[in-house]
This record gives sequence, C-alpha cells and structure tokens, in this order.
Amino acid sequence: MPLAARLLLAFGLVAIIATAFVGVTLREASREVIESGFADRIDAAHAGVRQQLAWEADALRDLLPPLCRHDTFVDKAHVELERAKGDPDAMDPGSRIAIGRQVPSQAKALRLDELSLVAGNGAVLGAEDGARIGARDRRLAELIKAPGGAPRLRPARAGGEPSLEVHCALTDHGVTLGLVGARRIGPVLARIGEAYDVRLTAAREGQPAPRSGEAEVVRVLHFPEIPGLDVVASVSRDPLRQALGRLDRSIALTGATVLAIALAIAVVLARSLSRPLVALARETREVMSGAPRRVEGRGGREIADLAAAFNATIDELAAMRKRLAATERIAARREVARQIAHEIKNPLAPIRAAVETLRRLRQRDDPAFDDYFEEATSTVLDEVHRIANIVTEFTRFARLPPPNLEPVDLVAIARGVVTLHAAPASGEPTAGGTGGAAPRVELVADPIPRVSADRDQIIQVLTNLVQNGLDAAAAVRRDPRVSVTIGPLPSDRVRIVVRDNGPGVAEEMVPRLFEPYATSKEKGTGLGLAIAQRIVFEHGGEISYRKAQKGGAVFEIWLPVAGPPLLEKPLGETTVRPRGPEAP
Repeated sequence: MPLAARLLLAFGLVAIIATAFVGVTLREASREVIESGFADRIDAAHAGVRQQLAWEADALRDLLPPLCRHDTFVDKAHVELERAKGDPDAMDPGSRIAIGRQVPSQAKALRLDELSLVAGNGAVLGAEDGARIGARDRRLAELIKAPGGAPRLRPARAGGEPSLEVHCALTDHGVTLGLVGARRIGPVLARIGEAYDVRLTAAREGQPAPRSGEAEVVRVLHFPEIPGLDVVASVSRDPLRQALGRLDRSIALTGATVLAIALAIAVVLARSLSRPLVALARETREVMSGAPRRVEGRGGREIADLAAAFNATIDELAAMRKRLAATERIAARREVARQIAHEIKNPLAPIRAAVETLRRLRQRDDPAFDDYFEEATSTVLDEVHRIANIVTEFTRFARLPPPNLEPVDLVAIARGVVTLHAAPASGEPTAGGTGGAAPRVELVADPIPRVSADRDQIIQVLTNLVQNGLDAAAAVRRDPRVSVTIGPLPSDRVRIVVRDNGPGVAEEMVPRLFEPYATSKEKGTGLGLAIAQRIVFEHGGEISYRKAQKGGAVFEIWLPVAGPPLLEKPLGETTVRPRGPEAP
C-alpha cells in the first residue's frame, strides 16, 4: 500500500475514532448533566412546594378560630340556631337565607376555595356552593366536634382534588355551630411546577406509584408537614431528546470537518514525505543503472541519514568489489597458468620425443635419419601450431572487453542469428554427410521491451549456443533442430531458451560445463561456454543448463531489461569498442 494511502487511512481512522470517542463521552456527559438538571428541578420544586404548603398551613391554622370566637356573623348564626333549639329546620327562613348569603363573601374575603357553616347535626347552613346548602354531611358533623388545630389533608373527592382543610366550632347552651374551610392544593402545585418547569400532581389513594420511562422522569414526593400527602413530580424527556439530537448533529458535523481537515493534512504530509522518498528512490535507481555517484537526501534529517547510509553502503560495496575483483584476477591467473601449463605439456611430449629421436639417429649416422626427419619435423610443427592455438584462445578469453551497453532489439538480434544458421551455406554438405535433412533453427518470440546490452556479445553468445546445438544434434541425427524462444519474465527481465534435439550433455561433463577448456569435442577448446557465461554474467544475467525431458540440451539465459546493476559493472571508465569496418 502506498505511503499516501496508509497516511490517509491512518489519519482518517484517528479522526473517526477520536471524534467517536469525544462524541460518545460528550453525549454521555451531556445526558448526565441534563438528567441531573431534571433531578435538581424536581428537588427545587419539592422544596418550593414544602415551603408553600408550610406557609399555607400556618396561614390556615390561625384563619378560622378568630371567627368562631368573636365574629358577629358566626354569633348571629349561633343565636338563630339556638332559638331554633339546635334544629336547622326550625330556623326562620329569612334568617337562614341571610346567613347562607354571607358565607360566599366570607370565603372570598378569607381566600378560601371552600367554606361551610355547619350545624351540630351536620346540616350545611351556608356554603360558597349554594347547591350544598341544606344538605347533611356526617363527616362535617364529626369534624366540628373534634378540636381545631393544624390543617389536615382532605383526600380528593369524586371529580375533585385534595385540599388542606381547617375548622373551628362555637358551642354554647348545648348548641354547636362550626366553620369548615379548605384550600385546594392543585393551584399551589401548578404555580410551583410552572416556576420550575415540573409537572406536579397529587397522588390519588389506591393508585400505584408511577415510574420513570423513556418519555419522562418521575419521582414521588413526600411531605412530612402534611401527613398522607404524596405529590408526583414528572419532567418530560423531550428537551433531553432534542438536546441530544442537536448534539448528535453538531458532533457529526464536527466529525466530518475534523475528518476533512485530517485527510487534507494527511495529503499534504504524504506529499511532503513521499516527494523526497520518491526523489531518493529515483536517484538510487539512476545510481544502480548508471555510474557510481553519491545521492542527496532532501526532506528531513531521517532522509539525509538514509542517503548517507546508502552512500556509505555503495562506497563499501565498491571497495569490496575492488578487493574481490583483485582476488578473482589472481585466482584466474593461477587457473589460466595451470590450464595453459596442462595443455602445453601434452604437445611438448611428442616434440621432445621427436627431437630426441632425431639426435640419436644423427649421432649414429643412421641412414634412417633422412626418412624420419620429415616425419619428426612435421610432428613438431603440428604440435607448435597446436600450442599457438591454445595461447590464442586463452588470450582471447582473457582480453574479452566489458560490454558496451545500449538499448537493443533482442528479438531482431536472435532473428539474425537464426536466419544465419537456418540452413547450411551454399556448397556445404548436408548434415550427416549424405542425404541428410538440412539443419533447422526456429525462433519463437513474445513481445519484450528493448534490453540494455552489448549487441556483438549477445550475437556471440547466441551463435555459440545455436552452433553447439546444431553440432551436437547433427552428430547423432539426420534432422538436427534448434529452437530459440524469447519471452518476458517478472521483475523486468527477459528469458532466452536455446533447445536442441541432440543427445544432451554427458552427466560427467555437467559439473564442469562452464569451466575453461572443459569440452567433450574432439577438436574443441572448451572456451565457448566459458566465454558465453562470462558475457551473460557481465550483463547482470544468469545462464543455466538442463536436460530436456525428451532428450537434448536446454540452455536458459535470464537478462535484466535495464542492464547490469551497479555492482555487476566493471569499475572505472567503460571501454568502448569500435564496430564494423572502423575497428582497428
């Protein structure tokens, strides 16, 4: 994966993960804050209701007793009831109507929601609600007989609501008259709930306590000042959902913005980081395909350190190659000296024998001296010529120049070699001596790029391999054939395969196949494959041999398209060899 893609992916993941982590944390924190705000509002509403109810209870406690003790309205009603001997039905109708009309005005003056003037038997003499006048209420009769004091809770009646109820009574001459007043709790709860944005409702007896849910937060409030009073406080969660929705949209927008900024930074950073790396890689490739030189690292201390390490490595490898080349030259000279000594030693034996025989015949004045002289001198000249050929071949091998690289069409070169060897030249006998089929050389080539190589040396390698294949096949077959196959390979390489239908290389010769002067031919020097291997190696390639499955020899050559790498090239200036008629 390219550096830019990795940086984009890394920065994108960091931005997404960071935004998600911060968003989730912020969302949960906001939820907790809002939820705690709900609890604070309920607590504040609870405190407000307690304070208001306490004030209401104190006000109601002292509101009615003064009326029962010395108010003219209560005294007059008590006198009229006393005249009727405590029987409300025996009261004067006019007086009763007048008393009933005064109760609503008294209730309004005292700011009471309900006010009832009750006789001892529970008959309602007056009330703010005219429909109740004349009715008998046993609860009220029992209530006015009880001593007065702190207000008490009156549970909600059917269709009504709970109220704070207070009473007082006047008893004289066996006649009892009482006032019962009440203030509804609902307005107090509504006023306090509106102030704190909390819905407050009095709990009804016998109903289960509500619980909090997704729609609202619910809590039941208890008031020890008023026994039996429970208030349900509820807060809608709609503001929470709306706030979280706005927060989610803000987090998403912020995350998208952060992601875009992170990607932009990643692109800029990737370019700033990859540009010097790409430049360094380009310079490195130029170094590997050109003359050794130092590369420059730009873009930061790390790039400079990398370039310095690369330069140090190149210098060390170049120095190591010089030492290795010197060692190889010494070893090669020793090997060449050994091979030359070995090859020259063989022709020296017949030369020595011929000379010694001539000397003996001369000393004895043997008549056979003249006859043997011609044979001996001919033998000496042949062996001397053989020694000269050996020295010439080894000299050619030792003086093989380095490759003169240029872009060449490898297929065109191979086609020229194949055309040259496709059939014997005019006047030459056919293979096998008589009636044999003409040698056949075929070329099969796939499209390949131009290769950086020495044209003449590649021709020399192909000519050697094709000619060796024809010679080996013609020695055992009447239809010798050689096929040359060229095609591309991975990693910017090309492959050349030369295959013949001959007997193949003897097993004992395979380990020494590319050694100088190792040959199975009767008149061969054993330098052809050694020279081919050296040329291929100096081009940065490889050459190998294997036996074909159906018989015959197969030679494979792998060559880099860009030519030999830096460490495969000879140090110093490249020797340029003139070609054609201009060659000296």
